[in-house]
Amino acid sequence: MLADSSIRRLVVSIACVVCSSWAAPAIEQLPPRASAPYETSWFLIRLTEPLADRGPDDSFPLRTTNLQLDALIDATGVWRIESALPKSTRQTRFREKHRQHGLDRIYKFFVPPGSEVPALIKRFSKLPGVEYAEPDYLIQLDAVVPDDARFSDQWNLDQPSDADVDAPEAWEFTVGEGVIIGMNDSGVDSDHEDLAGKILPGWDFVNDDDDPEDDNGHGTRTSSVATANTDNAVGIAGACWRCSIMPAKVFNALGQGSHARSADGYVWLTDHGARVINQSGGGPIPSATLYAGVSYAYDAGVVMASGTGNKNSTAINYPAAYDEVIAAGGTDQFDQRASFSNYGAQINVVAPAVAILTAQMGGGYSPANGNSFAGPHVSGLAGLIETIYPSVGRDEAKHLVYSGAEDQIGRPIEDTPGWDQYHGWGRINMQRTLEATRSSASLRVEGKTATRLFLETANPTADAYDFVRGELGVFSETASGVNAGDVVCLENDSLDPDTAGGNEDDALPLPGDGFFYLGRFRSQPGTGGYGGSSRNRDRMPSSGDCSS
Repeated sequence: MLADSSIRRLVVSIACVVCSSWAAPAIEQLPPRASAPYETSWFLIRLTEPLADRGPDDSFPLRTTNLQLDALIDATGVWRIESALPKSTRQTRFREKHRQHGLDRIYKFFVPPGSEVPALIKRFSKLPGVEYAEPDYLIQLDAVVPDDARFSDQWNLDQPSDADVDAPEAWEFTVGEGVIIGMNDSGVDSDHEDLAGKILPGWDFVNDDDDPEDDNGHGTRTSSVATANTDNAVGIAGACWRCSIMPAKVFNALGQGSHARSADGYVWLTDHGARVINQSGGGPIPSATLYAGVSYAYDAGVVMASGTGNKNSTAINYPAAYDEVIAAGGTDQFDQRASFSNYGAQINVVAPAVAILTAQMGGGYSPANGNSFAGPHVSGLAGLIETIYPSVGRDEAKHLVYSGAEDQIGRPIEDTPGWDQYHGWGRINMQRTLEATRSSASLRVEGKTATRLFLETANPTADAYDFVRGELGVFSETASGVNAGDVVCLENDSLDPDTAGGNEDDALPLPGDGFFYLGRFRSQPGTGGYGGSSRNRDRMPSSGDCSS
């Protein structure tokens, strides 16, 4: 037994790789420009210390403990300060994680009409005590263009040419059960026949109330792709039949939203039990505020998906462009990249996005186009993965989606072998992915042996993946080609340490919950990576391994 509990850790030879692999990406803050509209009545500031004395109207005094900040507030006419994420700041489930990501220190600084927001941001950014200042960029739902004709079936799920996601074959494994998919969208039509009865209480961030009814139609459409009522003799099928919908209304009737509102939605959905979050809308500019909300959800183990955008450009929308989010481009009925689908370095997979039959707000169904519908295919698939494998890790779930995708299905000039900027790892295939999920759910380390996850027809990322999972007490020093180094000791008597990628745990593990796995995520053969369970990552067993 080691004397110093502070060094009771699993020491592995890939420690330096772990640090680099899980470092948070830098947030590139760009000035406003014509192609990226922003709120002109306020801008966003994150301070190094939170403000005190919030009033009953959620505003803060214009006098802080920072004299230089106070002087500039006076000089620039700032007339109101309030929390940028009011809902989650008032009440969040994981208060410490909320503080860790600085979500409690982001404020809206309201300025007089006609103020030059870019100039103000530049001045406030230079002050001590200000971590960053940025515009609250306006974002837009991906365009939905209904077709004139109504399709009699859903080609995206099953069709003779097999340019679909092989949904019926996948449903032989599971049709989903008990997984909450959070929809960061325009709300949902709770009366629609194909959505009624599966909608959980949500929140309207546009009107700040608990009635997230859809007044745009987009959220109803995307929700139906992910999880419409299925096998009920009416309407359409959803990817995850029995997943529940939790709506966060962050886009208004015109399809407009903002980074701050989206971040608040990510936090709220995470706090209220969403295991998967879909956002089918965004913009081309990164945001430290939006990234903080995404990171909060990521640290809680949430699997996130988002469409890449509909401008046929290399400017993949945020949040899809963040590594933490599965970025989904779009394909058509011929398995070719949709003409509007954004592509580029951050794309991960593609999914059907043309003439997708969806539920309409107010009742009925109609086909529509847009990468808004690529993301919900992925989110529904993630719900099925979570059903088969409830303790799946967020990155492991991403890897299962990537490695199960079908490669080289598009135009040969674009869809080259392995990852490419037009299709990522390929078009998602629900059957292949669930086959791999079922295999990985059964993997265990037994003594000093381990099993390697494989697909019968593996793509390059699957080939590069070594997987080890099991109780820590019997973890081997080497397994499946991964040199794990010396197992020094396994901590079991204190709160789990934070890791380079964030620690989801806020308490000691339950008996029997401890396990560990190593995997090569988003990497080429020969490089290392670190993974863990979305609910149990970093957790250690309670059986006293450190004393043995």
